[in-house]
Amino acid sequence: MSLLLIKQLAFTRTIRPVAFIAGRYYTSGAVEAGSLITRLKDDRKTFMKTKKQPDLNVVKGLLSDFTYHTKSENFKEGTSEDQALMSVLQKAIKRRQDSIGQYESGGRPELAEQEREELKVLQGYLPEQMSSELIETELREIIHDVGATSMRDMGKVMKAWKHDSAVADRKLVSDIIKKLLE
Repeated sequence: MSLLLIKQLAFTRTIRPVAFIAGRYYTSGAVEAGSLITRLKDDRKTFMKTKKQPDLNVVKGLLSDFTYHTKSENFKEGTSEDQALMSVLQKAIKRRQDSIGQYESGGRPELAEQEREELKVLQGYLPEQMSSELIETELREIIHDVGATSMRDMGKVMKAWKHDSAVADRKLVSDIIKKLLE
């Protein structure tokens, strides 16, 4: 091996792990065509061209949060790109929902409305959500299969719940479980 190649390898290994280098996020060949990150980048270009500034700010912020998340210390190397982005997206949605409540309680309806608009943009990137009726029917089956009878068995039911939190909100699921086990 040449000395230059050894220095380059040593430099890249001290900065980033090899697994992260292989899965770069900003090269055109490393990203799947139908992935969420590609959709966000395409939407960013579209919003720039159409000058939709509020939507553009939301998408840019989400991409920035995603980049920060992937470079943070608590990022797990085995996590897929879409899972990491979905986690960042859910956190952004929760942040907007909390802000709406705080702005409304603080008497700032104009800021709450701005947050609602941003929330609509973010929710457009979520997969289709399960209805509460469908969640309830599946939970009834799980409760029957697990044999849950009281609130003490709630952990067993939540463990048996196999759907991603992007499809069914965990808070809604736990509220329905509480209602069914009472």
